[in-house]
Amino acid sequence: MSSKKIKDIMQTDVYSVPYKATVKEVLELMVEKEVSGVPIIDDENFVIGFISDGDIMKFIAKQDPRIIDMTSFITVWYDTETFEKKLDDLMSLNVMELATTKVVSVDEDFEIDEVAKILGKKKIKKVPVLRDGRLVGVVNRSNIIRYIVSNRLLHK
Repeated sequence: MSSKKIKDIMQTDVYSVPYKATVKEVLELMVEKEVSGVPIIDDENFVIGFISDGDIMKFIAKQDPRIIDMTSFITVWYDTETFEKKLDDLMSLNVMELATTKVVSVDEDFEIDEVAKILGKKKIKKVPVLRDGRLVGVVNRSNIIRYIVSNRLLHK
């Protein structure tokens, strides 16, 4: 690919949530804006976390029984909470309780092929784009695919 920068194709209309948000607020935003994940920012627009639909699925999923060995005795823990109870618990949680805090992000001056490599290697769908450490955009796999199609396939 060319040396085109990620800032040239990133989405600048970025949806994010403050670190004080509840999961309920995050879910409402995700449904309203039709996004699968959002960066979490602090009061100065620094990205401090990321929450995705996958994080939420892990919370509400039925858990397999777990065997806990405490050397003198063995106990088996069963997931007995109802789905509705998990949903009630989920809504009031602070977003940081479910969020990934080791956020993979890219600088706006990264080249498109560098970002494609990161998305592929880390097996993630989107990354926050930063300028001086602050959130300025987001880029996902489909942004890169659209760039390839519009600049390579349609111009041949």
